[in-house]
Amino acid sequence: MTPQQAAQLLEQLALGIDPRTGVSLAEHDACTTPDVIRALFIARNALQGKLEPARKAPVVRNGVTLANVGKKWSGEEVDTLLQEFQAGALPDRESGYTLLKAQRPDTTMVPSGQ
Repeated sequence: MTPQQAAQLLEQLALGIDPRTGVSLAEHDACTTPDVIRALFIARNALQGKLEPARKAPVVRNGVTLANVGKKWSGEEVDTLLQEFQAGALPDRESGYTLLKAQRPDTTMVPSGQ
């Protein structure tokens, strides 16, 4: 069997067709579940040399598209966040999910007993 033949067989399974008979697969067949269908298409694409990373829909909260959700932070971003957090800056929820806002005197944490 060639990779092209294997890719065609996987595509038929993913489309819900028994490649041996051409008949639709039974409703409760394992190959008709969404995760298996996605896996079959990924395997078919891999055999055809079309590997593409899985794409997820953008995250939208309160009508704002958050394009960077799930992306790894750079070292510089982590350092900035830590420095500002240690300085007393708090996350700002009121103005559209900005990462940090400028430190205000009323947000400074003072250890108890001082």
